[in-house]
Amino acid sequence: MPAGVAIVGPGAIGDVHAQALARLGVTPVAVAGPKQDELAAFATAHRIPRQYTSLDELLADDAVEAVVVATPSHLHAAQSVRVLEAGRHVLCEIPVGLSAAEASSVADAAAAAGRVAAVGHTLRYWEPHRRLQDRLESTGTLPTLVVVRQLMLRQTDMGWTGKLRDWTDSALWHHGGHAVDAALWHLRPPAPVTVTGTAAPAWPGSGAPMDVAGAFVTADGRLASVAISYHSRQPVSDFLVIAPERTLLVDGPLLRENGEVVYDGGDVATVQFDAVTAQDRAFLDAVAGGPAPLVRAADVLPAARVLATLETGALPATP
Repeated sequence: MPAGVAIVGPGAIGDVHAQALARLGVTPVAVAGPKQDELAAFATAHRIPRQYTSLDELLADDAVEAVVVATPSHLHAAQSVRVLEAGRHVLCEIPVGLSAAEASSVADAAAAAGRVAAVGHTLRYWEPHRRLQDRLESTGTLPTLVVVRQLMLRQTDMGWTGKLRDWTDSALWHHGGHAVDAALWHLRPPAPVTVTGTAAPAWPGSGAPMDVAGAFVTADGRLASVAISYHSRQPVSDFLVIAPERTLLVDGPLLRENGEVVYDGGDVATVQFDAVTAQDRAFLDAVAGGPAPLVRAADVLPAARVLATLETGALPATP
């Protein structure tokens, strides 16, 4: 594992990464963030020896070999490119960018620098999803229909940890990124898909679309649909994969096959933290010269192109 891992963004998801790294026996060598009080509290909580108030200061630290970018979403792409151009490896939280062009810029910078650029598409490390994918691969099964629903209540800037943020999340690029990438991963299309759908008009309460619906068709006629909402007072997060001979469903910590539970991870919090830990371990292993992580910036470009299409088709705002 690398000697020097740093975190930029001492917020809620940065805290999760610090805990995951601790489970792996790794203490970050440095942390960067703009708010001195939060920075100091984070460093103390995780016994991080050095604090910086900017990314450039952190990258001037020769002990830093790899950086976890856990800042607000609109900073992800530019900061990841900066890390790569400085010759460091990066694990960028989802979304890697807020456009297809931003996502491509990170993939291009990784290729140019010869460094690892992993992305926090944690569902690919989610144990029920991994087991679903293993079942498809072991039998050569191609789904005929994948249905994904990511529905939650996010009408304020409160994140999933319950902490109020000073930036606005994106239903399309954040949770839509999870949904679309997982749909394509399970669908396993042989070529780019045809996309129809749209993001809703910007909601006055957030200034951003809060609902997204899309449908995809592969070149061989197989289908997927996704629905994302930040207005739903009934939380739903499920992934239905249908093939002629079997039906698989991931519902939180559970994997069902033909209605029967074939894997039970216990609770969402445990499965989620295990997935983040596995994701961070894969990143560190890749940095140390091991296999590439499951999700690199280049791997999520198909999902980014789908999201860009849905964003382009956004309905006009209501007068």
